[in-house]
Amino acid sequence: MESLTYPAKRSVWPLPETEKNLPTVTAELFAEIPMQDVPPGRNILEGICFDRQGDMYLVDCPMGRIYNVDMPQGTVHLFRQLPEHMAPSAVKIHQDGRLFVTIAASEQGSMILVLDPETGEIMKRIWENNGHMIDDMVFDARGGFYCTDLEGTAYDPCAGIFYIEPDEKTVHPFIPAGMAATNGIGLSRDGRNLYVTEFSRALLHRIGLSEDGLSPAPCESNVLYHFTGYEGPDSLCMDEDENLYVAMCSQGRFLIFSRCGVPIGQILIPGREEGRMLKSTHIQIRPGTREAYMCTADMQTGRSAIYRAEVFAHPFPSYQYQ
Repeated sequence: MESLTYPAKRSVWPLPETEKNLPTVTAELFAEIPMQDVPPGRNILEGICFDRQGDMYLVDCPMGRIYNVDMPQGTVHLFRQLPEHMAPSAVKIHQDGRLFVTIAASEQGSMILVLDPETGEIMKRIWENNGHMIDDMVFDARGGFYCTDLEGTAYDPCAGIFYIEPDEKTVHPFIPAGMAATNGIGLSRDGRNLYVTEFSRALLHRIGLSEDGLSPAPCESNVLYHFTGYEGPDSLCMDEDENLYVAMCSQGRFLIFSRCGVPIGQILIPGREEGRMLKSTHIQIRPGTREAYMCTADMQTGRSAIYRAEVFAHPFPSYQYQ
């Protein structure tokens, strides 16, 4: 009688058959983030963003820390320890240099902070205690921004997508509810489509925008991709060819798609086969280069690090640099 046997080199996290033969590169270590005082499981890095000088910002979500990394040498500094048990999840930079930090949770609920880029002081709180878990954001050409909401599960889809006007006060429910933990978000070059990951349903969406950008356009949205495996798709970024780079949380890898939702490549983190550095949450391409930088962490050992790899194209020309 024939029987099933494990392969000789059994991986803790095998690549799905539909993705294992994609063009693949293995990332290299760029910088360790000092986490000696952080218990394993609270060492989750997120939210890489680059300023106009090309230097990097990122956050440790559970510990409420924002880090600055000098580029290209990779020297790490603690930029700001946030108050009120804030859990920052992403950093985005306005055209005027201000840092916008999404706060998924805090003693005052979820909000968006605006920080002084020189001092790190809090200049403004936007949409404080909003009743959601604001996770990520993307600016449009006017300086308004769309936000995702990490609330909800596959059996309780209460999350949505929201738009905040350039006045930084007026909030519109772009999609008020019905989604399950919206996470990564990007805006197409023509400003007519949002790309959004739905973490708890493992989906990649393309959502067409109405003329005013305040609601989905009828018959112009679809699911581009269904993911598999634990946990789900996390943050995303885009390159100038409008390829989408999606972090696969707890899989130690990053999938790359054409704007049509067809997988065209992937980046693997060293050690993932043995279950190391699986918490892969965020990817961003450094301006002026084809170097992508990736947040990773090991939930067992407490190690956190930034990895890098060369990708298809230069970064998407975002609002920050226009």
